[in-house]
Amino acid sequence: MAEGIVIKIWNVKASSSTRSGASQIQSSIDYIENPEKVCIRIADSSQFQMGNELTYVMNDIKTVDGLYVGARHITDIKNATEEMMQIKEFYGKLDGRVATHGVISLDVTESDPKNAGKLMLLLDELMQKVFPDNQVVYAVHTNTENLHIHFILNTVGLYGKKIHMDNDFMSKVLEPAVNELAEKYGFTPNEKWNRKKRLEDIPLPQRKMILRGLIDNAIEQTDDFAAFIAYLRADGLTVNVGKNLSLQMDGMQRAMRTGQLGKNYTIEGICQRLSTKMDPLVWKSISEEAHYISEKEMLLFTPSKMKNYSDMNQDEKKEAVRMLRLGRNPWEETRNDNWQIQRMSKQLNEIGYVYELVHYYSRGVDNAELALSDIISRRKNLSEERKEIRENLKAYKPIISIYEEMKKYMIRAYLYDAYGRTEYIEDFKRYQELSDRLMNIYGKSVEEVADYIADQKAQLIYAKAQDTELNDQYKIIKNYLDNKKFEVDERGLSFFKAVGHSEAKREAREYGIFASDMKYITAKDVEDIIVRVVTTPDVIDGKNTVTTTVTVLTNDEKVVKEISSKYLDAKAFNDALFELSTEYDLRECQTHRKNIRKNAL
Repeated sequence: MAEGIVIKIWNVKASSSTRSGASQIQSSIDYIENPEKVCIRIADSSQFQMGNELTYVMNDIKTVDGLYVGARHITDIKNATEEMMQIKEFYGKLDGRVATHGVISLDVTESDPKNAGKLMLLLDELMQKVFPDNQVVYAVHTNTENLHIHFILNTVGLYGKKIHMDNDFMSKVLEPAVNELAEKYGFTPNEKWNRKKRLEDIPLPQRKMILRGLIDNAIEQTDDFAAFIAYLRADGLTVNVGKNLSLQMDGMQRAMRTGQLGKNYTIEGICQRLSTKMDPLVWKSISEEAHYISEKEMLLFTPSKMKNYSDMNQDEKKEAVRMLRLGRNPWEETRNDNWQIQRMSKQLNEIGYVYELVHYYSRGVDNAELALSDIISRRKNLSEERKEIRENLKAYKPIISIYEEMKKYMIRAYLYDAYGRTEYIEDFKRYQELSDRLMNIYGKSVEEVADYIADQKAQLIYAKAQDTELNDQYKIIKNYLDNKKFEVDERGLSFFKAVGHSEAKREAREYGIFASDMKYITAKDVEDIIVRVVTTPDVIDGKNTVTTTVTVLTNDEKVVKEISSKYLDAKAFNDALFELSTEYDLRECQTHRKNIRKNAL
């Protein structure tokens, strides 16, 4: 049975040199026009009854030493390289992919040399359909069992557009076009391409769901990896085991690696699931990251309410009447006074709220920048914890899926069990079957799984609430900071400012300034130590940044303690600075370019 027509293509690449590109194209053309590759010459074609096909394209087919050679948009095939390079030079596109080299082969049963003319017609029409504006040279080779035609295609079109072929180009453009023309010229289409096209009717997500279901079922039915593989094969799948595990079922053009289904479906993930089916559920929890505080209560004030006329003294009566005669409403003005007081109170409360947030998140040093950094770090922690819970829920998806299906039958099963509603007996049986499956395979009761799912989903809700709270608190602090409404106590944060690591990182990140700096810090009423700070450009995790090393020295320059931002994340480094400032009471600091203690000795 014929296997059908085949096409393969690859890129011809060169450096930025014009000569290099031309050399590569010329080398490719020389190969396809090599007389040793072609057994049949045009002069001898009559004996093979070429028919009218070759005559039909004689105007487009050129002869090079009597070989079957064709071209498009080429005036002189012997100068094809020069003509291609002229187009490239005109548009300044000489680098990278200079040409595409392709081969179309016929099935061995259809490789009679008399089909050479039709194969050239097919190639010419294919180029017209897919690459109508690109120069191409092609030649038939008859020296193998499969009659085939080579083509060299200029990657730059006549109008300057360069060919772009993404991952789907072969399957969605070129292969369908070749199959269509194969049928037109009486050749056998490639059945694999047709199957691939039909496969596209089944969406990839659906295929993944089917494979995941088959794997989940095989895990439930087996206890070790060898039995698992045997079960899949007995289920009708083609299974390949090597560094990776790949599966192929009916209707799939090619096998799929199980790693594409998620990390729980890799060989490692499957082995772990097989060995831990009966293990207790792993409960993950969310830590307390947000500082939940409510805005302070409104300041107490006593609004000036209008009294009953009989309760007013004479002065109050006169003032009320006077305002009425002037056309002013004393009740309205009282309300206005109340509104102004309320607004002032609200502003005071907001300021107090922001100061309390900054005080908490900066660990008592009232540093707004440090508070913002701490909030960012807390949000990252929450994000990691949420990720862990989601990964856990994914790992327990087979168990959760059983429970979710049980919920569909739960009420009707209860009605049968408790009240004898016989119309629900099938629901009761299915519920019992799933319950037994949950217990026998995974060692879990319905109640245990229900509690676990409820708890883990509640944890996610709680984490989201914390993240929202932290985000709102960050915004209000940032707003006060940007509008210069927040004043700080210099004595409380001067050590952090003196170190200057946050400022150095900001300059590196926002302005690309990666400066080296060394300074010394002294603090009021601290005589026995001095702090040296060295900031240098660095590369951490492939990113340009700065590293700050803080060293506590005695007056004779012996190292007492040292911390470095290179080995700590932002939160840990700030925490270390805070501990350092507390331990040595580093307040009201000053910076110096030289060790003034040493100079004084």
